[in-house]
Amino acid sequence: MPPGNHQATLEEIATRLGFTTRRRWLLKGLRAAVEALWAAGVEQIFVDGSFCTEKPDPADIDGYWIEPDDGVYERIDPYWIDFELVPVPRLRKRKWRMWVDHGVEFFIHPGMLAAPGLGFPEFFRRDRNGRPRGIVQVVKAQKYDQKRRAKGTDGGAG
Repeated sequence: MPPGNHQATLEEIATRLGFTTRRRWLLKGLRAAVEALWAAGVEQIFVDGSFCTEKPDPADIDGYWIEPDDGVYERIDPYWIDFELVPVPRLRKRKWRMWVDHGVEFFIHPGMLAAPGLGFPEFFRRDRNGRPRGIVQVVKAQKYDQKRRAKGTDGGAG
């Protein structure tokens, strides 16, 4: 995916990036997370990482969402903000439950930092070598279609 900000619906992401069995399983987890976030009033949801590349079998889907207001924590299903690490015996590691069950890791901006002084919006827009990379904002189909019609553009994932 070229550097920059991209927008795509869940359906567009599935069409473009769901080309292996592993990726299709990860897409189910992405849909579950995004629908839970939307239900809580979260509109700004971004995905990134190896899932947004041509890698056949990425380990997970990385992303972050932006807090719309302080009340979001009262509206959101606590499952999606449970950051307690649980054992993953096959990996000999500990991961968040959302990763174990759905293969997704969603961080919260500005509530969490990628590193001291570094927020997730900046972190996810650079690769490990500091080069710019692309990121996808997951948008609702109806709102996205209305925007495209108004602008006369045709967008998509990557």
